Amino acid sequence: MLINPETLLARIKIAKNQTPRLVREELEKSKLEKINIDNLQHGLDSDGFNMPSYRNPDYANFKTTINPNNRGFWDLRLHGEYYRGIKVEYYGSVVFFKQIYSNDKISWLNERLGGMDLNPLGITEEQMFDVQMKNKPAIRKKLDKIING
Repeated sequence: MLINPETLLARIKIAKNQTPRLVREELEKSKLEKINIDNLQHGLDSDGFNMPSYRNPDYANFKTTINPNNRGFWDLRLHGEYYRGIKVEYYGSVVFFKQIYSNDKISWLNERLGGMDLNPLGITEEQMFDVQMKNKPAIRKKLDKIING
């Protein structure tokens, strides 16, 4: 069915205004926390760099035994509290990772890692790009529906 140019322009304006919300909704479905946790389980920080290695050989062996994926690098998991505390907040299409728990161990970790210029909270730019590319068809479908009525 044909639509007049004024209707088309109005629908395009609506689609443009709805785009940040649609992007956010798809990002929320993407479970970015799980990607962050997977990175940590592999001993990687938010930029994909190795976390510090374990200094104590016995502890390193213990940690590698319970999680061979960490390759001997900090994975920030013993009881799981750090992982449970990872939350993602969305402001428009801007994403923020944060740790909602606060205790002596988490404060110590933040201090230590900050001093090494490592950030355990977040995902790599490449991972974010991949998520956005996976979300693109769903967003496009919704925008097409808005524009086509």
